[in-house]
Amino acid sequence: MDTEPTIIEKQKEISGEKNTVNPEKRPRVLIADDEANIRRILLFILKKEFDVTAVESGEKALEMIRRGEDFDVVSLDIHMPGMNGIDTLEAIKSENPSTEVLLLTAHSNVEYARKALKLGAYDYIDKPFDKEGLRAAIRNGVERRNKTLELEKAQQNLAFVKAQLRQSEKFAAIGESIAGFVHELNNPLGAIMGFSELLMMDKCSPEQVIDYIHQINEGVKICKSITEKFLCFARKKEPKREPVQMNKIVESTLELKQHDFKKDAIHVVKNLDDSLPETTADYHAIQQVFLNILNNAQHAMMDQTHQKKITIRSEFDDQWIRLRFQDTGEGIPIENIEKIFEPLFTTKEEGKGTGLGLSLCYEIIKEHHGNIYVASEPGKGACFVIEIPIADKVRESKKVGESV
Repeated sequence: MDTEPTIIEKQKEISGEKNTVNPEKRPRVLIADDEANIRRILLFILKKEFDVTAVESGEKALEMIRRGEDFDVVSLDIHMPGMNGIDTLEAIKSENPSTEVLLLTAHSNVEYARKALKLGAYDYIDKPFDKEGLRAAIRNGVERRNKTLELEKAQQNLAFVKAQLRQSEKFAAIGESIAGFVHELNNPLGAIMGFSELLMMDKCSPEQVIDYIHQINEGVKICKSITEKFLCFARKKEPKREPVQMNKIVESTLELKQHDFKKDAIHVVKNLDDSLPETTADYHAIQQVFLNILNNAQHAMMDQTHQKKITIRSEFDDQWIRLRFQDTGEGIPIENIEKIFEPLFTTKEEGKGTGLGLSLCYEIIKEHHGNIYVASEPGKGACFVIEIPIADKVRESKKVGESV
């Protein structure tokens, strides 16, 4: 049976101190009400089940939140001098959106209730209240908060897994391209070695020495450029949105594939619009999308005897920047077209594809408020189309997304 709070407990709740009776692992509740008797009653009703703190104003409640105090539920009286319950609710949600807020009032008002719920309150209770009903309402708030925190944790874990998947897919692309990088390095390294051996023979004229040193310097610059391209793509980077030119990303991605395409006799045709506007995007994420599409095109043409060709076109209209990647490969079977962007779906042989590449491409493009499509006929190649909003439209897309 409930007993009356002691004088010490009353003094603590009036001064804003916590009720410290067995607070371990109990949900934390903050009460803000300007009437001392109401605070005492609320403390009396809730203290056995919850770790309760009581203050006499919205300002003090907000001050505690801003100091870093974490409460599962905050109970606010709507009509308080100074900062009323509605204003306090809005400020608390701004500081800590996961905190659940309950509104109490002695003067029921539909407009107040509607506004409170719109601002994020989860319930609205009239005074006088039933103590069991109040406890149930607080439990409901605690449960809602726990679910919110679990969801936030799950979303953080999902974001981490997605980042790891993207990086693993990038390493897979690096693995496919590393032979090309090594081959590119061999030529300038061979020249550097040859000219350095000539210098060590000590039979060179001063003019020859200068020429050989110049040749070595040029070879070093080429090696440096090659390794920088490789490291720039391979290095793990934090996502960063900035103004970018899609044509430049296409060109830099083709540089990564230069040796592979030469080795497999793949001809690249570029129809890039020089007047293409900038957009706001993560350069390296978009490069990963382009590289994945080019890798797939190369794989689709691997066993062909007729001309292997990739045609890349860039264009734009008043809303979209559009990139088309057309290959002359074997095409995609009709039954696979709708599955092509699904995670873990792959038509490659075991050990040659993760089934993550195109699903990650789809996700990256959607994160950029864009679209990705594929059209294909068996035996007639495939065409991937990527649409990214131009810079001004990116901002408009974000505003629309935020207002939904």
